[in-house]
Amino acid sequence: MRVMMLTGTAVLLAGFFQMPATPPMKMGLWETTSTTTMTMPGMNMPSRTTKMQMCHTPESWAKNLMPQTGRPGGQSNGQSDCEMSNQSFSGHTYSVDISCPKSGTKGHMTSTFDSPDSSHGTTHMEMNANGRSMTMDSTTSSHFVSSDCGTVKPGSAVIVP
Repeated sequence: MRVMMLTGTAVLLAGFFQMPATPPMKMGLWETTSTTTMTMPGMNMPSRTTKMQMCHTPESWAKNLMPQTGRPGGQSNGQSDCEMSNQSFSGHTYSVDISCPKSGTKGHMTSTFDSPDSSHGTTHMEMNANGRSMTMDSTTSSHFVSSDCGTVKPGSAVIVP
C-alpha cells in the first residue's frame, strides 16, 4: 500500500516538473503535504497524509524538462512505459493526462502555482493492482521553505517524518 502511495506521489512529482523553461516558483527547498485516498471494490482504506521535501535548482528544473523533449508520445523517461498527453500550462496552472499501458494505470494531474512561494494540486489515478482495480485521489499543498536545501539533494524527494 505504501509503495502504491509513493508511486502515485512520484507520478505527481514527475508531472510537476513538465513545466515551462522559466520556473514559476522560487528555487530551493520545498515541502509538500499530500493526502491520498485509495479506493478498491470491497475495501475501505483510510486517507493517508505524507509530507516530503524536495530541492529545486535551475539545473534540476532544466534536467527534468529534458525527458519531454525529443521522446515520442511525450514519454516521461526512458525507463517507464508512462506517457504524458494533453499537457497544458495556462496562467499559473499546469495539467496533464498520464497513461501507463503496461501497468494499466491512467489518470489526470493538475497543479496551480498560487505564488512563487506556494502551490496546490490534485491527482486522480485509476490502476490495476494484482488484478484488482483501484483509484487513487490525492490533494497536495506545497510551500517554499528556504533557498538552502540542506541535506536534500537537487531533484530528489525525502519523506519527512
